[in-house]
Amino acid sequence: MISNPFALFDLEPGPLVDLAALKERFTRATAESHPDKFAHAPEDERSAADSRYASLNKAYQTLIDPRARLLALYELTKGEKPRDVQRIPPGTMDLFKVVGETCRELDTFLARKAATTGRLERAGLMTEELALQDSLEAVKTELGKFSESVDSEIAALDARWRSGDKDINALETVYRKSSYIARWQQQLEEREIALLTGE
Repeated sequence: MISNPFALFDLEPGPLVDLAALKERFTRATAESHPDKFAHAPEDERSAADSRYASLNKAYQTLIDPRARLLALYELTKGEKPRDVQRIPPGTMDLFKVVGETCRELDTFLARKAATTGRLERAGLMTEELALQDSLEAVKTELGKFSESVDSEIAALDARWRSGDKDINALETVYRKSSYIARWQQQLEEREIALLTGE
């Protein structure tokens, strides 16, 4: 059976949640079942409190993460995990190519930089490194704009969802877009750190 993180906080399942209400309900629920309150209770009560506390934490982490929340909603609604999540969502192919090319360029440069030992040779790489940093910032900006457009899609889907139009295909598409955004952000961040630290 698929768990329902929304139910633990008495929230109606949907693409968006009221984060302030969620935090308040999480704080109240965890205060009631915090393991410290059951430190001197019998083992079965302690175990039940630990289990409930862990479930509340897991549900809260799911609901505050848009991608995880969309996945949970999809699984609750459809009764299964999305299939073929590696398929590129509509409208993302250009960004997919840009992020991929940028990562390859950065990886090639970082490998060359790591193999360069002389100070003079390293200094010679500085112009290329600065250009790559600019390129990376431009891609991050483009990704930020795309992320904002996906946030707008989620908000529109939420309005339709709550009015009764539970479009599972739109939910799957926006979930896959959110997944790619998270992956791309991580890939770019890793390379940005490597560029800044020289590692």
